[in-house]
Amino acid sequence: MRSSNRPLISGRLKRIQVGAIFTVGALILAACGSGSVSSSTATTAAAGSAKSLSPYVIHAIVSRTGAGSVLGSREAQALQILAAQVNAKGGIDGHQIEMSIQDNQTTPATAVSLATPLISSGVPFIINGSIVAPDQAVDALAGQNGPFIYDLSPIENPSPGSMIFAAGISLKFDAEAYLTFLKSKGLTRIAEITSTDGTGVDGYKQLVAALKIPRFSSMHLVAHQTFDPTAVNVTSQLSVIKAANPQALVIWTTGTPLGTVLNGMSSLGMESTPTITDNGNASHALLTHFASVLPKELYFPTPPLYLPPADITNPAVKAQVVAFDSAVTAAGGHPGNPWALAWDPANLLIGAIKKLGITATAKQIQKYMEHLSNVPGVFGLYNTSSIHHHGLTVSDIYMTTWNGSSFVQASGAGGTSVTG
Repeated sequence: MRSSNRPLISGRLKRIQVGAIFTVGALILAACGSGSVSSSTATTAAAGSAKSLSPYVIHAIVSRTGAGSVLGSREAQALQILAAQVNAKGGIDGHQIEMSIQDNQTTPATAVSLATPLISSGVPFIINGSIVAPDQAVDALAGQNGPFIYDLSPIENPSPGSMIFAAGISLKFDAEAYLTFLKSKGLTRIAEITSTDGTGVDGYKQLVAALKIPRFSSMHLVAHQTFDPTAVNVTSQLSVIKAANPQALVIWTTGTPLGTVLNGMSSLGMESTPTITDNGNASHALLTHFASVLPKELYFPTPPLYLPPADITNPAVKAQVVAFDSAVTAAGGHPGNPWALAWDPANLLIGAIKKLGITATAKQIQKYMEHLSNVPGVFGLYNTSSIHHHGLTVSDIYMTTWNGSSFVQASGAGGTSVTG
């Protein structure tokens, strides 16, 4: 999609042309909000009326290329699909949504160069992706009065009261969920290998913190190794881990570096070691690509969107997942985190603008977003506050495994035994 450094609303903007309009029976997420159009006649009339009004521009900076492209390319598509859905139902107060999506190339410098003119022009919010390094670079530009920034990297830990929100579920809860799962399987000797970027650093930090929780006192980290995410071989690090004889291995990195570790495990005969990895790797495309070197047991801490809808107990969350699955499948994709990490944030922000109006400021959006209560999304139920800018908890995590074509539930909520 084309770039735009213009103010959020402009009478000169032309409505973006988005591919096919997906008219799934979606429950569009609009907290405190906006109802769905109940008839095709009303929908057509609303969409027709919207054409005469200037579009509402939503600015997103994501990693369409570079190491984070496995996430960013799909996040961009998800934003386009969502805009088409909302526009088919009349947009926001009659204004069609225009998604202005720019590529940060997974580099902090590029991300900053793209965000700076947007901030100078006074945009109230930016959707910011796709991995931690470029996300943090843009976060540093946010002042007390804005813009409001919704990071698409779950690794982010926004400061209380800040203008930063983060997509997905906090890594601290990921660690608690997978430790609960491993403990239920009697696996207490754990090793971890992490990349030296922000993803790996925080993954190790959260595992160490979780192991200090009393209920995990029987579990031990027997080895920890790091590697540069650009490395092409990690067999030396994995040899150290193998010598420690762990019962399970945690790999904390996202995207293509996962393949480097999996290739090393295969060459060392470690494919029978039960393995946990970041849910950013729970991607159909990524796992299909690495199919020949996947461990026999590979698990992910994932949100409800990875469960079959029939297994989702909350009706509102189930409705969100069904709508999301239908939209992504219709676009030729495979529903999962790479699509969902942008889906919920954009849906929540659209809900905020529907409630507050198209002239909403960054401060108004921040206040609104800090008071979400049981708002359903594909990641679970959002309950936010000034100190909780993810809005999700460990109860929104389910351990899943990959069967070669789809994800299969391996635990109950929070990593608990399916039967317990």
